[in-house]
Amino acid sequence: MGTKRFQFNTETLQYEQRSASWFQRVGRITLKTVLSIGMGFGLMLAYSLVFDTPRTQNLKRSREEMLQQVAMLQDLVQSASSQIGIIERRDNQVYRSIFEADTIPQSVRHGGVGGVDRYADLADVPDGVQIKHLMENLDQLQWRTYVQSKSFDEVARLAFEKDQMLHAIPAVQPVSVKELVRISSLFGGRRDPITGQGRMHAGVDFVGKTDTPIHATGDGIVIVATNSFNGYGNQVIVDHGFGYKTRYAHMNRILVHEGEKVKRGQVIGAMGSTGRSTGTHLHYEVLVKNKPVNPLLYFNDMDEEEYEQMLAHAEMQDLD
Repeated sequence: MGTKRFQFNTETLQYEQRSASWFQRVGRITLKTVLSIGMGFGLMLAYSLVFDTPRTQNLKRSREEMLQQVAMLQDLVQSASSQIGIIERRDNQVYRSIFEADTIPQSVRHGGVGGVDRYADLADVPDGVQIKHLMENLDQLQWRTYVQSKSFDEVARLAFEKDQMLHAIPAVQPVSVKELVRISSLFGGRRDPITGQGRMHAGVDFVGKTDTPIHATGDGIVIVATNSFNGYGNQVIVDHGFGYKTRYAHMNRILVHEGEKVKRGQVIGAMGSTGRSTGTHLHYEVLVKNKPVNPLLYFNDMDEEEYEQMLAHAEMQDLD
């Protein structure tokens, strides 16, 4: 309740209550309003300094949850980094070693994330250091995964080529042991059966009956299947890739055509005595980078004892 004000009336010689002017009344009301608002704001400010507002509490709760998630992701990244480290070591020491591939240096496996700082802006953000560290670790993990994936691609390719090579190398006899009569001439220098002069025999001669099946000794593509005029008669040449070729000469019949893909063990012809030959046999050659080598060195389908027996029973009779 406001203070009453009085003034002395000289005419009535009495104190009379003085009425406030309109301006005074408005001023008093305004002052009270301003004081009330100021007091309310002050109380709210004091409360906010002592107690968190619901919005502040939500923000703090969200920040704590975010930091917990960042810490959890850091643990997951660290675990993944350890796991890929095991794979990287196994890749270098085992897989790449088996296929004689160069190891991948650590500088390559852990590189690729340098240059411009992609997360420099996070330095000015609250808790930005932790987030920046997490993002950088994720980038490096992504790079290491990419490098390892490319390494596995290379190892898979090498394994495929190795498997192809193992199937392509001429590693078996061209004539079945059951159908082989004997070996008449081995690889090396010998007497020419027609001229009687010494010359190099570039293959091995397998003696058998006419039309004895002749088998491809490795996977490959037929590049020659014709009657030649250089003494080989009906001959087949198979390109096995990887620098290997095989020649099958003096056939009675050719059962494949040029450009045909053949598999190891596939029948490609029949034994005969065509061309420069004095008896039914197969002249078989193995060429490495177009140079003849001893075919016996590639017969993986016989053990040492069988190999020695074959040499002991070989009758050095020259047929071509």
